[in-house]
Amino acid sequence: MTINQDEHISAILSGDMKGLQRIYDLYLNRIARFITSKGGNSEDAKDIFQDALIIVFEKAQGPNFTLSSQFYTFLYGICRNLWGNRLKKKRTSGVINSDDETYTSEEDIQASIEAEEENQVFWDAFDRIGEDCQKLMHLFFEKRRMDEISTIMGHGSVNYTKKRKYKCKEKLLDWIRQDIRYTELKL
Repeated sequence: MTINQDEHISAILSGDMKGLQRIYDLYLNRIARFITSKGGNSEDAKDIFQDALIIVFEKAQGPNFTLSSQFYTFLYGICRNLWGNRLKKKRTSGVINSDDETYTSEEDIQASIEAEEENQVFWDAFDRIGEDCQKLMHLFFEKRRMDEISTIMGHGSVNYTKKRKYKCKEKLLDWIRQDIRYTELKL
């Protein structure tokens, strides 16, 4: 079943319990994985998720609100900023007062959303370039020497490995440029 991104906003604004449950079902586990990977627990994840939905509600009520990204990307950006703020408070005070949450500016949230979308566009394109190119590019990202990559890949020469890297990189860039999100992010 395909969900229109605006349906999520409508569910939040109207308090539609089925719609809200669908949002929880679709996104809470993903947010929880992020929070737990950054030192939180499942309770932290639920708190952050609920706080983020409240922020979405508040922002969506604004007269100039338009969802300029995927709903999940927007929600993730808010959760990421909320969790970052909470960690910062833990480091400075050792205690968190939930009434004293600080919210990141709209510009910071938008920058986080755009960075996450750019990251997603890259990795979606990366998944399409084929296993051989992926392996070669991973080795390159690990800053391995070209002769070492050539040996690992079983190539006959370093020059061939350089040509393969160039072709893989071009293939990756082509997939990125073909993604509709890429043109949206460039504007």
